[in-house]
Amino acid sequence: MSALFRRKKTPPAEPASQKPSASGMSGAPGAGDPESSQGHTTYISGDAQRDTDRVRMLIDSLRAVSSETDSDDLLVEMVDRAVKTVRAERGLLFTRGADGKPRLRVARAANESDLSHDTTWSSQVVESVLEGGASVCKSEDNDTDFDPSQSMISLDIRAVMCVPLIFKDRRQGVIYVDARASERPFAHSDLRFFEAFADMLSIVWTNRQAIEEQLRNERIRADLELARELQGNLLPLHPLTEKGFSMCGICVPADEAGGDYFDFFRTKNDRIAMAVGDVSGHGVGPALFMSGARAYLRAYCQQSDSPRRILRRLNQHLVGDMGDDMFMSMFLCVLDPATREFHYANAGHPPPILIHGAGADPNGAGNVEDYKLTGMALGVEAEMDWDERGPYQLQAGDTVVMFSDGILELRKGDEQYGRKRLRASVERHNGGSAEELLAGIVADANAFVGEGSPAQDDLTVAVLRADA
Repeated sequence: MSALFRRKKTPPAEPASQKPSASGMSGAPGAGDPESSQGHTTYISGDAQRDTDRVRMLIDSLRAVSSETDSDDLLVEMVDRAVKTVRAERGLLFTRGADGKPRLRVARAANESDLSHDTTWSSQVVESVLEGGASVCKSEDNDTDFDPSQSMISLDIRAVMCVPLIFKDRRQGVIYVDARASERPFAHSDLRFFEAFADMLSIVWTNRQAIEEQLRNERIRADLELARELQGNLLPLHPLTEKGFSMCGICVPADEAGGDYFDFFRTKNDRIAMAVGDVSGHGVGPALFMSGARAYLRAYCQQSDSPRRILRRLNQHLVGDMGDDMFMSMFLCVLDPATREFHYANAGHPPPILIHGAGADPNGAGNVEDYKLTGMALGVEAEMDWDERGPYQLQAGDTVVMFSDGILELRKGDEQYGRKRLRASVERHNGGSAEELLAGIVADANAFVGEGSPAQDDLTVAVLRADA
């Protein structure tokens, strides 16, 4: 509240009998004289009682606006107090819009009623103060050099004040008050008080914004944690073993929720479907699309055992759901454990690695293969089609390793993990079970980036192994 007063040098001590009374009432030496040598401060208007009342009003206003819990209600209270403080006819509060121009947030009349947002004001005054100009106080009756703007003339405004809302040297907005009645002029002493009032409101408002931002972040974190928990519940919780085959996988989102996906489940005609997918981006949005794709995929796998036909139907749904900047890659395979036949289609996904078991070439030639792409990603074109590859026979010891591009794009400095390192990791750990192979792959990836390094993308790996 130091803006309310002008400081003077401390005068020589006076005899106790000549000191002004504590109340500052007339009758004491120097009472009512703004330049009195009594005391350490002088009042800004020359009216001790009026300034004392205004200080009380300022304190009361601080208490009132600080108690508001809703941001919109806070802004309304700020404007109502501003109008009441200087006995204006109306008050408007502007904040800086995204384009840097004033944005009208609150418009209030002296009777504490809302004004239409179509109301007009002195735009020249508002824009000048918002863009860094000095506070404005113009009054037709008090200013010998009164020079109204064209908008003031057209609106018949006889008095106007406008002061910035500043916090940390940045103009957040302005408070503007005006009057058309000639009996309500504004004095320059009103401007000093109004500036102090605006400074107080700036601090309250900015603190409230900071608190709300903190609460929003906490709510977002809570929502993301919930999304991560729900997403985790959609993934297979345990490995699956079926007639000599083992399936397992892991998904580690970069954020609390991600767009990566893997799944394996029994389907039509006692077959098993296994899929790995990746929605572009990561966060809550891709996670929601992933959960929808999972539901569609499981439904269509109960109606067909052809990866090509399943992807076609899934794509038709995703095209309608996804925005222009989103897509989903997916590798989908269907296994018949009884015949050991294996079919797949690959919609723009990183090709999985097939490592052959003991029956492969003893010299190592052809022990490792890559499953190629058979079409573009899902969600791009409604009438897209995919080639279906197979049937292949999975022999004992054959292993299919599926993954998202998150593991390939892991970085240590300028160096990327890449497919070559992943392939070497698969070969190194292939001697054990499917779960041991999965654990070895993830351990190698983590060792490459080092402890505590943040992931840049979701990381997903799934393993299908023919045990016998």
